[in-house]
Formats: sequence, C-alpha cells, structure tokens
Amino acid sequence: MQTQRYSQEKISQRDASSQWLADFEVPGFTPHRLLRTGHLQTLISARIGDSIRPFASSHRRHQVTLPDGDAVVMHDDEPDGWTPENGAVLMLHGICGCHAAPYMIRFQRRLGQQGIRTFRLDMRGCGDSASLCQSITHAGRSEDVISAIEFIADLIDDTNSPIGAVGVSLGGNQLLLTAGRVGNGFHDAPKGWDRVGPVLAIAPPLDLQRCSDAMQSPALRFYNWYFITHLLRRASPRLKSRDDYQQMLKLPRPRTLRKFDRTFTAPLAGFENEQAYYRESSAASVVDHIEVPTLIVTADDDPLVPIESFEKLLEQGRHEKGQQSPVRLHVSRGGGHHGFLKRDRTSWTDDLVSEFFQEGLKRSRQ
Repeated sequence: MQTQRYSQEKISQRDASSQWLADFEVPGFTPHRLLRTGHLQTLISARIGDSIRPFASSHRRHQVTLPDGDAVVMHDDEPDGWTPENGAVLMLHGICGCHAAPYMIRFQRRLGQQGIRTFRLDMRGCGDSASLCQSITHAGRSEDVISAIEFIADLIDDTNSPIGAVGVSLGGNQLLLTAGRVGNGFHDAPKGWDRVGPVLAIAPPLDLQRCSDAMQSPALRFYNWYFITHLLRRASPRLKSRDDYQQMLKLPRPRTLRKFDRTFTAPLAGFENEQAYYRESSAASVVDHIEVPTLIVTADDDPLVPIESFEKLLEQGRHEKGQQSPVRLHVSRGGGHHGFLKRDRTSWTDDLVSEFFQEGLKRSRQ
C-alpha cells in the first residue's frame, strides 16, 4: 500500500475545508405530517424512489480485488461532459442494501445531474459482489473502503480531481472507521487519500455495543427478524460452501442481532466474540482521529441507532462551539433511521447529498 505524506499546501486546504464545513448550512427538515415517529419514518420511507434509474451517459462495472482474495464490484456512473475537476463520490450502502437500493440510485441521480461521477460499491456478499466473496461484510471492513479509494484514485489519476464519499448506516460506520484509522496510523494513507473529502455519514451505528443493546428491546423485535432473515437469505454461494457456515446453520436460529453476531458475524469475520467485534469495529473509537472534513447526520428518534451513541461528539460540540473541527455532527429533529421523508413525500437526504457535495467538492478544488 502506498503511503503519502500530506504537503503543507494540502494541510492548509483541509483547514479551509474544515472552516467550510462549520459554515455549511444543513437544509432544514420537516417530517411528513403522517410520519411523526421514528418507526414510521424508518419503515415507510424505505421504498421511496423504487422505480427510478441511474442518471449517466456511461455505466461500467469494475471488479476490485481485495487483499484476502475476495473481490467487490463498483458501479461507475459517468455523466455526460464529466471532467476530472468535477470530482467523484464513492457510495456505501447499508446492511441490507446494494448498488440498486432506492436511496443509492436517488443519490446517484442527484449527483449525476450536477455533473459528478459516482461509484456505487457492492459490499462483500451484496449485489453483484455476491459470487465473488467467501467472507462477509461487516461494520469493520475499513480495508475494503481503502481498496475502493485506491481503485478510484488509479482510475482517475488526476491530483486535481477530488474524491468525496457518502455512507449510509453500516456503510457510514465503515467510512468513518476508515477515516479514523488512517488518521491514527492504523492504516497507511492510501494512494489518493490527499484528494479525499468531503465525507458524509448518514445514520451510522457509531457505537455498535449501544446499538446492540437497543436492539434487545422487545419493541424492536420486527427489525431483528427482518435483518436476520435478510442476512441469512443473502448468504453467497461461496459462503454457503464453507464448512463452518454449515455448522452454524445447525444451531438454533438467532432471534436478535446480538445473537446473530455471536453465532455468525464474529466467528465468520475472525473476531473472538461479538463484544470484540463491537469494540474493534465501532467508529466511535477512532472518530477523534478523523482529519478529513466529515459531516455526520443522525435523527433524535432513530430507533436503531440511539442518540447516546454520539455522546462524545455531542459533548465535544458543547465545549468546542465556534472552533474549527474536521468533524461536525448534525442531529435532526425526527427522521427515524435514514427515513427523513418530508411533507412533499421526497427524501431530505437527497437534498442533503446534493447540496453537500455540490459545495464540498467545489471547495476541495480551491
């Protein structure tokens, strides 16, 4: 992996970007009048924009080989008239998503209409990556994000071409974990890292232990059932061929995500147990080390990611008000878990993604 040192000029540019981030006006959100609770926002808005298609003059599929031999697929959508100076955005989906998730296509359309090139990543075992992986994706897969960024930097080999990134839910945690691990030296800065920014994380499960605790509630029984059913159904052919996976299937079916992580996620991903998985994969442990201009967005009524997950950032925000910081937290009043359905029945996060990267990529080029 190629290590790059930041020049004084790049550091100054990032300081300026941090100031821009502090000044960026997050668009206002007013929830749909019939969807005033976090649960309704989460459940109803999941299918918004189901039938729309990507906006691009050319579409290519790239296979990215990972260090352990697995591979993932990135969907490269290039709008008409695109130039490297317009920039590109890497997009990471959530736990049950893929490149074709409605929100991924909506984000792509909004960015494509602004002349921004996008790369929609299918994580391990998801979408078009399913047949290429023997391992699973999980919240701690920062090395996969590193590989994706290096691939984009090689493909767009222009130092004046900024690379933004947006991650939703699980993808948001992966993105923040990557930035924090590069910041603290756990990962060497990959090729193109000095071009990365801004970063947007939407509803990230920043503290996996707190999220797991919340999911133990009987009120969230449906979510547990939904996620577990989807994850078992999505298992790739290569994963199903593993002897250890077959042995796991003989055990009683987990009824909570915590038990699923104990039975499947942790052992399949090489963690000692689910506590080790939560501890080592939570972006909360490294968010202080993020140096890339980063906006984190959550809702105060998110049923899956409790607001207490952001305790450290909330505390820092109270003490550092007015100070320049590379990380900014925005807590929306209402919106659920990446729901954010507005009164006009469109998604607030579509507006946020559009405005954030239109302004942020422009600032990155200055």
